[in-house]
Amino acid sequence: MEASTWTVGLAVVLLFIVYCWRKFSYWSSRGVPSIPVFRNFYIYLHMIFKRTKPFWYFLNETYHENEGNNFVGAYEIFKPSLIVRDPGLVKRIMIQDFDHFSERRTFGNSKKDECLREMLFLINGSHWKGVRSIMSPTFTSGRMRQMYHLVEEKADALIERLQRHCQEKSFVKTKTIYARYVMDVIGTCAFGIKCNSINNEEEEFCKKASELNAISARGTLRGIALLTLPNSVLNAIGISFTTPPFLFFQRVVEETIKNREMGVKRGDFLDLLLEQREEQSNSNTKTPKYPIKDSTIVAQSVLFLIVGHETTAGTMAFVSYYLARNPHLQHRLRQELRDIVEEHGTLTYQTIMEAPFLDAIFSAALPRESRAPFGSQH
Repeated sequence: MEASTWTVGLAVVLLFIVYCWRKFSYWSSRGVPSIPVFRNFYIYLHMIFKRTKPFWYFLNETYHENEGNNFVGAYEIFKPSLIVRDPGLVKRIMIQDFDHFSERRTFGNSKKDECLREMLFLINGSHWKGVRSIMSPTFTSGRMRQMYHLVEEKADALIERLQRHCQEKSFVKTKTIYARYVMDVIGTCAFGIKCNSINNEEEEFCKKASELNAISARGTLRGIALLTLPNSVLNAIGISFTTPPFLFFQRVVEETIKNREMGVKRGDFLDLLLEQREEQSNSNTKTPKYPIKDSTIVAQSVLFLIVGHETTAGTMAFVSYYLARNPHLQHRLRQELRDIVEEHGTLTYQTIMEAPFLDAIFSAALPRESRAPFGSQH
């Protein structure tokens, strides 16, 4: 009996080794340079148990360790994936040959994930085209101009906070204070609520946003399940990818939608989407191919937060750092803005968009490591 158990155990181990060998030879058998197998396992074990480094850190390391290669093979547990390094190939994939690469990863059909599945970067095919056609008109220059006063109001609050720091000569964590400013802008533009996280560190909206982007063991395990299990299994075991912070923002948007339908208007992102839905319901218009549902509006509002919070705050922090290191560029930028105010009386959406040196500063604030130092760009 004992010998049979050992034999079965050995057979299972050997079968697993053969299975892994076949799976992890996908790229090498095709002549594609790839990440060592053990490094793949290390990355995912680190994400589950240690979590001292975010996933993008390992991607960045892989990118720079493969100088000279246009692409490098990797594995999402057992599924092969390709990291493309060459800008020309990225352009072909994202633009010229996009019709061949438009599909995105899908996950189960849990009722709890209805809003999550409506996010623009999680939908495919004709559904993606329909939601994209709804979203695109909200980001035209005219629409953005309508929301400018909301952004300006929060910018004034940021300036007041920074002026207090100057008077007190206190230490300023620029990334943190910019993150709070961006959170207030997103709160007022995408969620239709007034929050004051710039001055109130205990603001619930800001706390929930931090939780939404936080890395947790449970979230990592959900991600691994998504990478390894087919949708049929995910549906059978009832895994939901909607987290408590996501539900918080979902409730906020749903409550705001109810208030807007009672006549409250602010000219923000939510109003623009609701206006489109109202136009769809107009008896004089054709029946829309993709009617705007509450879940669609909620999903895009949360997406606004996910993609806009960290990226914008990080860019502002980089710009501040480089300007502090290059006072002559800071003086030149200040003079450009003063000239605009002198000519037009104030800063407007249009004048900011037409400020060439301001645009150059932000364009140069996120250089590749191989690019020349910031100060030598101008």
